[in-house]
Amino acid sequence: MKIYLPVITVILFIACGRGGEYGGNDPSAVYSKLRSCAVEGSADSVFFGTYAVFENRGTGQGRKIELSITVIPATRQDSVLAPIFFFEGGPGVAASGSAGFYAMRDNPYRRYHDVVLIDARGTGNSNALHCRTLEFKAGLQNQFEEMYPEEAVKKCYDSLSERADLAQYTTTNIAADMDEVRQWLGYDRIHLFGLSFGTRLALEYMRRYPDKVETTVLWSPTTTYSRMPLYHASFAQTTLEKIFAHCSGDSLCRLNFPRLKEEFDELMLKGLQAPFKVSHRTAGGQVLSLSIPWYAFQTRIRSMMYAPFTMRQIPYVVHEASLGNWKPFIAMFPEGPDNNDFIAEGLYLCVTCSEDVPFITPDETTSLANGTFMGTYRVDQQQTACANWVRGTIPDDFGKPVQSGAPVLILTGSYDPVTPLSMAKDVARYLPNSQVVEIAEMAHTFDGLSNEDCFDGLVVAFFDQSGRSPLNSACVQSMKPDAYKVGE
Repeated sequence: MKIYLPVITVILFIACGRGGEYGGNDPSAVYSKLRSCAVEGSADSVFFGTYAVFENRGTGQGRKIELSITVIPATRQDSVLAPIFFFEGGPGVAASGSAGFYAMRDNPYRRYHDVVLIDARGTGNSNALHCRTLEFKAGLQNQFEEMYPEEAVKKCYDSLSERADLAQYTTTNIAADMDEVRQWLGYDRIHLFGLSFGTRLALEYMRRYPDKVETTVLWSPTTTYSRMPLYHASFAQTTLEKIFAHCSGDSLCRLNFPRLKEEFDELMLKGLQAPFKVSHRTAGGQVLSLSIPWYAFQTRIRSMMYAPFTMRQIPYVVHEASLGNWKPFIAMFPEGPDNNDFIAEGLYLCVTCSEDVPFITPDETTSLANGTFMGTYRVDQQQTACANWVRGTIPDDFGKPVQSGAPVLILTGSYDPVTPLSMAKDVARYLPNSQVVEIAEMAHTFDGLSNEDCFDGLVVAFFDQSGRSPLNSACVQSMKPDAYKVGE
């Protein structure tokens, strides 16, 4: 799914001890295999460790990957239920980045459940496939480069190939890793909680290890056959049109931006003809002559659609740019050198070049991109990148829908520009024991909505009850965004 929203999680590890140390209680089979560390803001110790898996699971020989594991123990040790395995998005985001949230005092997820965060192979501390040539930007102008410069991709591939067999970093292998860690830790049945690409991983786990799944929550789900980024342009266009319509019906937005759609169309016409030439004074007083191509502008606008907080800034950014004021747009980028390692670009390419891009046809690309503000740019970029990347092997049934009778909760946002309601419904068609909850004001995530506790409350209640009872999701109606941004 590739999200570029800034996510910052801070954890302070104070003192790490031997395995099995947990609040004075007798060590369990799980905790005894890990080391305990005190974490600022946590009610107790959190457990960390590693487990080695073969990089090539097919041969079971050669190089191994040390998978990084974080287990946040249930606070109610007298009534522990099945653990929650959280699968992050991207692909390429490390699950351990969420440890600070789950380890907080009184976090509802951990009341009756251990929360298990495993950095998937190729992320975090599990042989992360980061590419400096793609993730590092030397200056502000470099922020506006194309997504996958061919030479940068080639250098990335060559450097990573020295320490990894890039054909082995696929969703199916990651799912197998997760189950092997589950066995090693001593858990039986588990709850799955996936976000974005993490839902593809959860679905693949359900397919391969159905008897080990207690329940599953799919947050902004994608299918195993979504062929990223084939639908990105059409889905983003739909969201953009919803923003235009909503703005025209909102008194504040309509008053400040009465020509929003026209201004966007005029910008696009100019941007497609030639890059925007902008003179920008940095915070340090330096004057830069910048060139901003249309692909850089549309890519950032699309990324702003991922969360209600940034989505509510789009009309203002578009309006100001149409007036020649590029400060609001430029302010979203670092002015100096920046290394954005939120996503391990190497893993993103390993997954999409094996499971998605090879199955995209030219006719589909042209048809779905026709009349959109993104055009074929995103598909073109990834096809070029994949031409310089290895293609891993995936199972014959990988592209088929996942069928399961396990209880499944599906949470989807009406403004999601990448995994919309239609995709959630497609997933649900093959899951007869599933419930789809549409959150009217949510995008891909709910950052910026009020009553965030509603979301967590629904998920926790589903896990606590093992999906046995239908959820009352009325509280999602109170999840509302802030007002549109109309000025500095």
